[in-house]
Amino acid sequence: MENSENNKNEAVDTVESSEGSIQRSITNQTAMKIFSIVAILMSLYQIIVVIYPVFSPIEHQDIHLFFALTLIYLWMLGTSKSKKDKALSIILIIGSIITTGYIFINFMRLTEKIGLITNMDTVIGVMLIIVVLEATRRTFGIPLPILVVVSIFYAKYGELFPGFFNHAGYDWPRLIASLTTSFTGIYGTVLDVSATFLCIFMIFGGMLEASGAGKFFIDLATALGGRTRSGPAQAAVISSGLVGSINGSAVANVVTTGVFTIPLMKKTGYPAHLAGAVEAVASTGGMIMPPVMGVGAFVMSGITGIPYSKIALAALVPALFYYFTCGASVHLFSIKNGFKPMDESMIPNLKKVLKEGAHFLLPLFAIVYYMTTGTSVMRSGFNGIITLIMVVLIRNSIKNPKYLFSKEFWLFIKDGLVSGAKSTMSVAAACAAMGLISQAVVVSGLAFKIVYLIKSLSGGYSLLAVLLTMVVSLFFGMGIPTTASYIIVAVIGAPALTELGFSLLATHLFIYYYAILANLTPPVASAALVASRIAEANYTKTALRAVRLGLPGFILPILFIYNPELILQGTVFDVVTSVVSATVGMLALAACSEGYLFDVMNPLERIIMGIGSALMIIPGITTDLIGFTLFIILVVKQFYTRKKTSEL
Repeated sequence: MENSENNKNEAVDTVESSEGSIQRSITNQTAMKIFSIVAILMSLYQIIVVIYPVFSPIEHQDIHLFFALTLIYLWMLGTSKSKKDKALSIILIIGSIITTGYIFINFMRLTEKIGLITNMDTVIGVMLIIVVLEATRRTFGIPLPILVVVSIFYAKYGELFPGFFNHAGYDWPRLIASLTTSFTGIYGTVLDVSATFLCIFMIFGGMLEASGAGKFFIDLATALGGRTRSGPAQAAVISSGLVGSINGSAVANVVTTGVFTIPLMKKTGYPAHLAGAVEAVASTGGMIMPPVMGVGAFVMSGITGIPYSKIALAALVPALFYYFTCGASVHLFSIKNGFKPMDESMIPNLKKVLKEGAHFLLPLFAIVYYMTTGTSVMRSGFNGIITLIMVVLIRNSIKNPKYLFSKEFWLFIKDGLVSGAKSTMSVAAACAAMGLISQAVVVSGLAFKIVYLIKSLSGGYSLLAVLLTMVVSLFFGMGIPTTASYIIVAVIGAPALTELGFSLLATHLFIYYYAILANLTPPVASAALVASRIAEANYTKTALRAVRLGLPGFILPILFIYNPELILQGTVFDVVTSVVSATVGMLALAACSEGYLFDVMNPLERIIMGIGSALMIIPGITTDLIGFTLFIILVVKQFYTRKKTSEL
């Protein structure tokens, strides 16, 4: 009888649990449906305002932030299982609507007020900071919100800090207004970049992903590099460069291409940690590869006032250097260890790949064309989206004349718009948070203090100032997103380097590169971490091998900040000679790092090759000639040693 009652109770519990699960599932499904609708509306709004800009810049930023915050909390509402999390998400959705709505409705009053801060302004400002910080925490983790809180605390209580870092401090109403309702801080340059440039390219990336272009890029990379001795690794290098240029995220790039390239490398004999390292290095480089590059490139344009097209063009040569040396390193390693090309059955036919997917290249060409002919960045991105939709429509209509009215076409449009908005929402939240940090640093005077500190510690020696800035960039880049790291160091470190005579463009590219390379730098090394998990390899071994493989990338920023010809600043002759010298120098560095050129190098040969590499990398005709001579001597020796070994 007792057992029967227990069984009955268990059955009731099971039914109640199932009902709760069904109810939760329905709630989650409803939230995700609303998420998709709002995401589509956001993408459509961002596309339409490119052609019909009906709102002021601040109003546009506010609408952009409303969509981003609402989407983040809708996503959390639709994916969370806890009732408390759901309730909190609903409260934060309401908070997002109230705060951004208040800003939108009171825009004119807030714009025209001079020193008049109401209690409601302060309350709304605090609420806005809270919803932005929580959105950032949910999308990027705790480090960035902590940095925001520390920055605000420092700006408020500056009198508590000793000596160098002491300042008068601010009262709460004035500080909160400066961060929010005065249209600085959150509503500053960084969020403006997100609301204009970034969003349209995020939508383009989402549409490209939904179109199936990712598979084409991977197949193209495999077809191009698969027949070399380093076939699988070259496929990883090429595909990650192609895909990374679009998505602008090292980690996302690893996840997208690594699930294909890492198992392929392991299958052909590459050690697991090396396979992970190759993918991590190649994926990280995608953030510096034009035409799209990462989020930071658009932010750089907003901060410096330099046209994005000029930034992308300047970044082209260093990006090609990065991938050239990465490809050379893995190729030399593959030959040294006797790896064979991929099996022919695993390599797609290049003609077939191009026949089936070459149309995916047209939107990229369109963006490059429009940006190089003076079209605005936003309009170029818009034209890229329209071009992509047209080529997909025309391509599929050949096979299916009714494709325009098919479910498949409209699903492509829907998935692309949702994917674009989903990518944008987290970036927008982070940009709002970074605006808080930037403003807090400025109002506290910390930016000017850091400039003075760098100049004092360097003693006027530019190299020491450059190295200090590099260390700071890598440090911040290991804990917070790349763009956030770049912005912080750009605010506190860039003025010191420009005052020492370095060009504005070279300085900001220098800082941006090291913020990116932090994805490879232990102890965090986020790209290496994700790659090691996919490869099922030891994280430490993967990260250290990635640093070694990516060593030329760590040298590149120092090279072009002292030699601006490498970012195409100078005469044609100077640019050509610098590029040739640096190319040979980077090849020598790759050979030195791997200990192989035509044959295995002994320690003395590696030292000489390293010296030759350094001399060619250092600007100057004399150093170039000496370095090149050393390189040629070793090439000849290696060639004849290899020939002699083969004869035996």
